[in-house]
Amino acid sequence: MRKTTLAVLCILSCLLLAGCSITKPFADTAQLANPALSVEEKFALGGGIRVEVPYPEMYFQAHDYLERLTGLVNSAEDYIIITTFLGSWTEGLDELYSAIQAKAEAGVDVYMIIDGVSSYDMTASADNMFPLYYLRDSGVNLIEYNPLSVMNIIQPGSLIVREHRKIVVVDGRWCTIGGMNMNYISLGADDINLQRDSMYVFDSPALASALVSEFVTIWNETSVNKVSEDDFPPGTSLREGNIPAYLFNQGPGSDVSMASMYAALFSSAQEEIVMLPYLAFFDDNMYQCLEDALRRGVKVKIYLPIDSREYVQGALFYDYHNLVEAGFDVSIEYAGEETGLSLLHQKLCVVDGRWTVIGSSNINFRSMGLSHEIALVLDDEDFALASLEQVRQLAEDMHTLDLETAQQLRKEQGSFFSYLFSYFGG
Repeated sequence: MRKTTLAVLCILSCLLLAGCSITKPFADTAQLANPALSVEEKFALGGGIRVEVPYPEMYFQAHDYLERLTGLVNSAEDYIIITTFLGSWTEGLDELYSAIQAKAEAGVDVYMIIDGVSSYDMTASADNMFPLYYLRDSGVNLIEYNPLSVMNIIQPGSLIVREHRKIVVVDGRWCTIGGMNMNYISLGADDINLQRDSMYVFDSPALASALVSEFVTIWNETSVNKVSEDDFPPGTSLREGNIPAYLFNQGPGSDVSMASMYAALFSSAQEEIVMLPYLAFFDDNMYQCLEDALRRGVKVKIYLPIDSREYVQGALFYDYHNLVEAGFDVSIEYAGEETGLSLLHQKLCVVDGRWTVIGSSNINFRSMGLSHEIALVLDDEDFALASLEQVRQLAEDMHTLDLETAQQLRKEQGSFFSYLFSYFGG
């Protein structure tokens, strides 16, 4: 990291990642700084798949999205595909999971991947959840990615790689992408525990086909019951996509890279980079890419949420002074009982009022190289404007973080060991 932590991080990373297959790190993206290449050409180098999508439905209220998702499940006639990082039953999600069960029992093919840490959730969901294994009794094809098995414990490096994507595909037509998990704090709570986040619903057979292809890959890597893309035929829609978009699906056996996507955008930025990251732990190459943008006269604005969990706060406060020292325009938000604000879990990036990144990927080291992630970059000024307006509304509860305050927070509340844990595991 910056200065004194570099050696420790290198040693720890070697121990954690021994025997572990990971995706391309941010450091491999230097070629994307070539000014002769267009953003689109850089996206192609990073493995982005170009699709045409319609303007999406945007959901920033969890219960509104939950109602829409339940409706999509109830409308399914052929198949339902679900991938989520944290998935568990809670009372507020009973209607959704009952609908999933009913569809499976009625003969609709339901395939669901949950990450292996779902049953070991460390958030407020831990006291309000029940594992999803019972869904198998209804005919749901449910598997865990990288569970805490004896084999994985023997090779602990493999446990570092997590399935962090949040995706739903219904009948090869409807797709949802974003940051909400299928658990208590993302969808089921009715108090301050309910996170603020975003999900986007697309009526797009083209996007659905691209998502199905990657789902088949990870399913076949994880399950002995193999499937093929032919098992999930494309649907039809009355809407034609007219927004150029680029899908980055960073999964097993893929050269697709979140790092390349962000590097392509940052290195091509001409006016402004606006980021709403969660757990913004940057490595030196991320700093370099953004600092290069600053030297070109690009404004870099970062809006930071604060996690009320003490160990996460300690990690964030230990590191945030680096963002200010780098010259970025940093605003910070406090969350918790004293503010009435729940955790802001949303991930968003808007570049030059044109390119908007949505999906599961945080803008940090872990999402660049240690997790399976999904991001969709939309090339549409209207969508970018709507996204920036939402950021503006969120910023009303934030204030500028100056260097003196950042250094004081580091001294009084920062934790180096929490930072190390969060850098790799957050």
